[in-house]
Amino acid sequence: MFLCLAAAGAVVQAPMLALGGYSTMPVLAVVHLLTLGWFTTSIMGALYQFLPVAVGAPVASERVAHASFALYVPGVLAFTAGLATNRPMLLLAGVTALVLGALSFLGNVAVTLRRAPKRDVLWWSLAWALTFLAVTLLLGASLSANLHLAFLGVVRPIAPGAHLHIALAGWVLLSMVGVSQRLFPMFLLSHGGSDRYAVWAMRLSAAGAGALALLHHVPIAGRWLPALLIGAGVVAFLLQSREYYAHRHRKQLDAGMRLAALALGGLASALPLAVVVVAGLASPRVQVAYVALVLMSVCAFVVAHYFKIVPFLVWNHRFGPLAGTRPLPRVSDLYSARGARLAVALLVTGTVVFVAAVALGSGVGARLGASVFAAGALVTAGQMLAISRRTP
Repeated sequence: MFLCLAAAGAVVQAPMLALGGYSTMPVLAVVHLLTLGWFTTSIMGALYQFLPVAVGAPVASERVAHASFALYVPGVLAFTAGLATNRPMLLLAGVTALVLGALSFLGNVAVTLRRAPKRDVLWWSLAWALTFLAVTLLLGASLSANLHLAFLGVVRPIAPGAHLHIALAGWVLLSMVGVSQRLFPMFLLSHGGSDRYAVWAMRLSAAGAGALALLHHVPIAGRWLPALLIGAGVVAFLLQSREYYAHRHRKQLDAGMRLAALALGGLASALPLAVVVVAGLASPRVQVAYVALVLMSVCAFVVAHYFKIVPFLVWNHRFGPLAGTRPLPRVSDLYSARGARLAVALLVTGTVVFVAAVALGSGVGARLGASVFAAGALVTAGQMLAISRRTP
């Protein structure tokens, strides 16, 4: 739902984005549909499914888990609707609900992590990710309050960029680093590689996000130090991912793992643009193109794992108990391989066209790219819906 809503919003706002307009309320609503909606709800759901096996401790409270979603999802919808329509009361109600839901999630997962018997790179990645989710929520609440109280003063112009990058580097990237420690070896049948790059990805990304949170108001050090640390963290994560792909036993990549590799390529391509942006040499259009490339690459990375996780969960829940009693489909049989390849093609093509068009200032091209990406989102949603309906 959030992916499709964000994609539809990008189609509508594409001409504005091609002009370099990134601070309008409707554009901010689209960004938050991706970050708060698609990314964060996906990570929340994945962690609730993944943590008991990954850290060796059951989720502290399933009741709190359900309550956190019941608060968070309507909260995000109300918040983004309030942004898009400039309705302060709706925005306030949404912020209140989503913050309560996110805090419930934070507390639940924090207690779960505290009970874990082992504290490895996955544990530390998730612990730091939760910390920066809390920081992101605090900064976001401050920006929302500043719309009416105007207390941020001279820091206001740089605060949204700091907020976004702390969310992406501190919350999203660290979650990707941690979760990939288990999912890439499982999905790629990759064994024997070192995890030394993951350790550095965790350390550098956490240090960069922390430096940005503390120093974003400092003119030079507050820009370059966090940027270098976060950039180095991204490079370390890319090297760790390459290690998994290089040691895989499953040589033929399916659509999901191919899309994950392409998404990582998108993140790598964003690094040179990041240097231009941090140096202050980027036009508003190039700044928008850079952010769009990062967001759409992360989006594709999440979609890639949906094509692996959702079929596995459905098979395990509905078909697993029947194992040995009759012939059963494979996990990969639960969705259309052709449909998955189509989704990959549309998402990747849409990303390339949209980012290039925004950088060149073409409103028509940006809308075309956004429309192609939205078509990929719809195909993905259709595939996930079909998987959820599969029964023995």
